[in-house]
Amino acid sequence: MTLVTDPDRIRAVFKKYSTDSTYLTRKQYKVAALAISGYKPSKSMVERLYRDMEVGDTLDIDTFTRIQLEQAKLRSTSETLKQIFQSFDWSCNGFISKSDFLRAVREVMPNYSTAEDVFDKADWDQDGRISWRDFVSLMGVT
Repeated sequence: MTLVTDPDRIRAVFKKYSTDSTYLTRKQYKVAALAISGYKPSKSMVERLYRDMEVGDTLDIDTFTRIQLEQAKLRSTSETLKQIFQSFDWSCNGFISKSDFLRAVREVMPNYSTAEDVFDKADWDQDGRISWRDFVSLMGVT
């Protein structure tokens, strides 16, 4: 599914699922978010969102638009990181071994001399491989 990053499209979805074109209830938010992202947020996720945003029982159009744009950016970043991780995982086993990592770095940056140090820092449990979790941490994403 294509990421919706057009504020006008997001606003149109908001208006489609809002009873009065002014606010979304939690239930309406779930349906509108599904229409935009193809992903239906869980009830607890919606409850946490409304609580954290301190919006009471309804969400206005500007807040909804901002949330959807931020989530699209996060989804885009996550997909990009997955593609990078998979390109480093030359063995296709869900982990990046030291040899995979060094091989990938040599392909991209043949003169990068501290690749082993970077790998050792990322391999925090010293098991000789970088997991997805290690990789995300290495890339500075929380």
